[in-house]
Amino acid sequence: MEFIGEIEEPVISENANNDSYASDLEANNFQEPCLEMEFESQENAYSFYVQYAKCVGFGVSIKSSRRSKISRQFIDVKYACTRYGNKRESTSQNPRPCLKVDCKAGLHIKRRCDGKWVIHGFIKDHNHELFPTYAHYFPCHRSINKAQKQCIDTLQHVGVRTNKIYATMAKQHGGYEKVGCLEKDVRNHLDKERRLNLESGDANAMLECFMLMQEENPRFFYAFDLDDDGRVKNVFWVDANGRDDYQEFGDVISFDTTYITNKYKMPFAPFIGVNNHFQSRLLGCALLANESSESFIWLMKIWLRAMGGKPPNAIITDQDKAMKVAIEEVFPNTRHRFCLWHILRKVPEKLSHVMRKNEDFTRDFNACIYKSRSIQQFEDKWKEMVEKFQLSEDGWIRSLYGERGHWVPVYMKDTFFGGLSTTQRSESINSFFDKYVVIP
Repeated sequence: MEFIGEIEEPVISENANNDSYASDLEANNFQEPCLEMEFESQENAYSFYVQYAKCVGFGVSIKSSRRSKISRQFIDVKYACTRYGNKRESTSQNPRPCLKVDCKAGLHIKRRCDGKWVIHGFIKDHNHELFPTYAHYFPCHRSINKAQKQCIDTLQHVGVRTNKIYATMAKQHGGYEKVGCLEKDVRNHLDKERRLNLESGDANAMLECFMLMQEENPRFFYAFDLDDDGRVKNVFWVDANGRDDYQEFGDVISFDTTYITNKYKMPFAPFIGVNNHFQSRLLGCALLANESSESFIWLMKIWLRAMGGKPPNAIITDQDKAMKVAIEEVFPNTRHRFCLWHILRKVPEKLSHVMRKNEDFTRDFNACIYKSRSIQQFEDKWKEMVEKFQLSEDGWIRSLYGERGHWVPVYMKDTFFGGLSTTQRSESINSFFDKYVVIP
């Protein structure tokens, strides 16, 4: 099932009076197109015509375009009213109302030898009614800019409902007609972030595969997380071997989401354990719509259910806040350790200004981490290092110290980690997945 974010343009009468739109242009202080008007680029010409169309009250689409046979650059473009063309007979039982009325209005631009674009032709009159008041409903006049996306994502992250988000945006812009998008567009943006980026039919193929595997072995476990419209958000699966291995080797778990994220912008999350021969064991896999705390909480609850409700004694992840929130909620008694390698690789980036001025910083920093034999010794060395290199006001150093119980080795001495301090197990198993995953 597909959710379409477009709405139909309003069905309006074919007999229209176009004399009133001059006042709309004057009210918006906007110039009417005229022959030989120049533009620096095709994009500027299109933007001008779209703004004109919004003032007047119609939609715009590209009717045709032509490239140079030599340079392959566009040299000729025709824009038309979205109601150009003729009606087509439909054989469906409930056909949509056709908006085509063979409107001839449009703009024709050409590229000159100097690179500038000029208006070569302009047809002003439409054969249908124009609605400047409702122009913001037309798809070509709707978009969500970067600042709005950040605002939407921020409000959604703190639990604000979609209708409230849209109401807030309308208040900020001085009215719903000035937002530049509809509530459906906001909902579509959020839904796109929440669900998996699966091609048509992929979800069904995945479900059929899982059902077949469960028929072959009833202990194969899978789960789908669906949104309110029944679309796939997150998926988890684990075979019988993985469930059995966890019962024997589930003391320490490595959990990482960087493999598919790096290649396909789609988080893939494997659970990795280590057996008594120090070999990696796959204890479950997931595909996530995003790396939010909501997704991680769902995944870890499902994984815990698949493993018979037995939480791990320790888990190693990267320094991800959403993951930390999920682990604290689902595994409150599990010792959570941050991957030391992920932290140390940030040092050159976060403290480059210190490393350039002080050659001995790296030595002192490593000594503080690796050569502290007790918590008190670490505290003393850390304090000495912060004072020596004047890092008391450095935000990253302060955050590291605040979470020292999650990554400093001396704080982990009371917990069995099977010799692991990084998520290298998760990353090294990528070579296994490379045999089966094809890069598009």
